[in-house]
Parts: sequence; structure tokens; C-alpha cells
Amino acid sequence: MATHTEKEKNNVKWFTLGAILAFTVILFSGSLNHDILYGWDDGEYINDKSIRNMEVKNFFSDFYLGMYQPLAVLSLSLNYQTAKDNPVPYHTTNLLLHLINVILVFFLFHRIAGRLDIASFVALLFAIHPMHVEAVAWIATRSNSLYSAFYLAALLTYVIYLEKRSIKFLLLTMLFFILSCFSKSMAVTLPVLLLLFDYFYEREFKLKVYLEKVPFFVISIIFGVITINAASEFDHIKNLSVDYNILDRAVMLMYSVVFYLVKAIAPANLSAVYAYPDKAGMFLPGVYYFGVFIFAVIVLNVIILGRSRKTVMFGMLFFLITISLVLPLVWSRMLMLADRYTYIPYLGIFFMFARLYIKYVESESERIHKYKIFINTAIFVYIIFLAGTTYQRVKVWKDAETMITDVIEKDRSDVDVSIGYFFRGNIRDKANDMQGALQDFSRAIELNPEYTMAYNNRGIIKGSMQDFKGALDDFNKAVELEPEYAEAIYNRGNAHYYLKQFVEACSDWSLAAYLGFEQAAKVKKEYCR
Repeated sequence: MATHTEKEKNNVKWFTLGAILAFTVILFSGSLNHDILYGWDDGEYINDKSIRNMEVKNFFSDFYLGMYQPLAVLSLSLNYQTAKDNPVPYHTTNLLLHLINVILVFFLFHRIAGRLDIASFVALLFAIHPMHVEAVAWIATRSNSLYSAFYLAALLTYVIYLEKRSIKFLLLTMLFFILSCFSKSMAVTLPVLLLLFDYFYEREFKLKVYLEKVPFFVISIIFGVITINAASEFDHIKNLSVDYNILDRAVMLMYSVVFYLVKAIAPANLSAVYAYPDKAGMFLPGVYYFGVFIFAVIVLNVIILGRSRKTVMFGMLFFLITISLVLPLVWSRMLMLADRYTYIPYLGIFFMFARLYIKYVESESERIHKYKIFINTAIFVYIIFLAGTTYQRVKVWKDAETMITDVIEKDRSDVDVSIGYFFRGNIRDKANDMQGALQDFSRAIELNPEYTMAYNNRGIIKGSMQDFKGALDDFNKAVELEPEYAEAIYNRGNAHYYLKQFVEACSDWSLAAYLGFEQAAKVKKEYCR
């Protein structure tokens, strides 16, 4: 029977968790009034035939936007069955998943640390950090929050297994791991993270420890192979070796780690677009090499501190293990970095900071005690800064044009801004703002003269405005830059046709069909004899 003191502690625990959840709802409530981001992946899901018709078999056999994510797609389909094109239920589901994840984080770190203050600090930072806005406010990131829920549940049951040594909790860990893998491929890092938890709990690394992980690694490998196949079928996956040598990629990887760590502390100038850098001759921009220096300093400090402070080693390795799959080394999606990638990885950083902060303020040192009020005030001001930044960042995701205009206005680099103009051109095209789309595509090309998709899309706009000669020039340029760009070749065939250059039109349609562009084969069959 619980004592009076235990009841009071439980009441404080539940009140604290409730306050964190209420604060989170206040900060993210604006997302419930947001639109569906057509032109920025949301529409790709919601307009998909199998999602609209809830063809569950396809969810488990097909790939969606270069990912294998059947449970995430199923959840979007369930939304569609009741909501159709009404964005509120989609955003509500995203927010509810985030709240579930906050609860799981709270209980996970309460078990790990055995302290309410540390669990509360980690859960609060996780709940309100501005880098997590993208994962909540963007419908298309459903897979991110869903895999995280199962991933966190797996970690929680594994911690209980370490404490109780009951096999049922290990089996539950495996079940949640499988469900997480069915939600998003980033879950495949879990087996390595379980070994890190073994280290943190000072488990003796006997044969049993490794054998119990074998099924986890087998599952991880299976889903890893599926992920590679999914990525290879998606046009927006970049093979980095084409544009960057191994030294460039190592530099970009180290820069990425530093970028994410800096944003954990100072989440300013956030954007939906962080593009790959342009090389000036043989070299990347100077800031990337400076990132290597900072990376070396961080690694050196972690090694030194990690020898005596297990929390530092655990926190940094947690971060590195869970973010490793999205670091730019071999292949990547169109963008180099993304805020949503930090959703789970930042937990390692938050735990490290929370534990060191609590240890610091509880020190019996007179010097520290003297400045305790200033330290606590600084932490309070920092929390308010994070909350205010998040509240404002949520507004940026109101609709596709607002979000992409923010990318343009941030003006991080010419490459970032050109991507912003390109996507805003697509958005304005969908809204039948042809003149606005034409201006945006032209600006994208001005900033990046080798932007093949911008030439192609501008050519389409020119064609719709009856400027077939101008369209032909743009399609020619796109094909010159990318000789096997099937869509541009097909579109060039259309421009030739409208200019009554029928031989050239049939030639282009034939080539586009040969390159696998299905519409070209249909048009060729109808118009070419």
C-alpha cells in the first residue's frame, strides 16, 4: 500500500507531466488550423490512389516517396477515410502522436535517471524544441512521429527488461521494434542503441548479451535492404559520389554533426531547405572545413569527459547512433539536412545536459551556490526562448507558399534560395498563377544556372502561355545539362509538335519512351506513324 509520501510524489509526477503536455498543446495548437501542403509532399500522399481507396495490401508491398512506411501510410489513409481533404484531422493526429512521444520520453528517462527533475527537463526540451516543429506541423512527416512512438516504447520496455530480467519485456521490445521498422527505416538503428543501454546499465558483456541481439540485427538487416531498394526507385535520392569525392563527403558528414549540435543549443535561422553545397573548383565553402575543426574539438572533449562521466559518452553516442543513417556519406535525399531528423537523436543531448545541469546546481561548492540563482534564471529564460521560437516557427508551416517563402527570405545560400523559388514556382503553377510561377522559375535559374528541373518546369509554363519557341529553348537546355532527363525530352517533343516540327517531335517521344517515360509511349503511338 502506497504511503502518504509516495502518493504526494505520484501527484507531483502526474501534475508535472500534465503541465508539460498542456504547454506543448498551447505552443503547437496553431498547427491545427494549417492547410495541407500541396507541392511539398502532403499532396503526394493524400492524392495517392491506394491511400484514398485504403488498399492496405499496397501499403505493405509498395514504396511511397522513396520510403517503406506501411504503417505511416495506413494512418494517413485512415485519416483520409474520415476527413478527405480536411486538414484538421491530419494535423490533430500529428499533434497527438507528438504528445504520446512526450509521455514516452518522460517515463523512459524517469526510469533511466530515477529522478523527476531530469525526466521533466528532458521531456520539456523534447516537447518544445524548435527543431521538432517540422516533425509535428508537416503532415508528410507522419512516419517520423509514428516510428518514434514505437521506437521509444521499445527503449522503455528494454529498460524494464534490464531492471527485471523478464523475457516478456524483451519480446515486447522486439514487437515494438518491428512496428517501428514498418513505420520508417530510421528505426533500424535500435539494435546498436540497445548495446549502448547495456553499457550504460553496466551490464557485463557476456555471450548472452550478444545472442539476444541477433534477432534484432537480423530484422534490422532485412528492413535495411528494403530501404535501399525503396531509395533506389526514387528520383530524389542522390548518389553523393557523383558530385563529391570521399574527402568532400567526410567533411560534409562532420559539418552535419556540428550543424545539428549547434542547432540543439541555438535553434536560430531554421529552414525547410538545407541544400547540398556548391563546390568552388575543388573545394567546398570554407564554413564546412571550419566544421571539421569544431567536430575534432567536440570529439576530443567527449573522449576526455567520457572517461569520467558516463552520461557524456552515453548522450553523445545516443545522438550519433540514432542520426547516423541520415548523415551525408553515400546517398541521401535531395536535401542535405532536415530539422525532423533530430527528433529522436536530440534525446541523447537533452539527457546529457539535464543530468550535468542537475549535478552542477546540486553541487556543495560555495562558488556554484553563489551563482545558482543566475544559472536557474538563465535556464528559465532559455526555455522561454525555445518556446517563443517554436510558437513562431509553427506559423511558418501554415501553408506551402508561406513555408517556402520563409526559405527564400532566410537567404541561407544561393542553392537554398534557388530551391525555394523552384518549389514556390510549382506551388504557384498549381494555383494557376502562371506569371508568378514563370518569375519564380526564372529566379531559380538565375541563382543556379544548372537547375535542370527549373528549366523543364519553366518550359512547361512557357508552353502553357503559348510561347513554344521559349519552351523549346528551356527543354533544350535541360536536356543539354542532363541528357537522359526523360520528362524534359518528352516535353521538348511536345514543343516540337506545336511548332509543327513533327519529325523532331516523334524522335523525342521515342527517346523518352525508351528511357521509361510512360506518357511518351502513349503519345508516340497516337501521333507517330
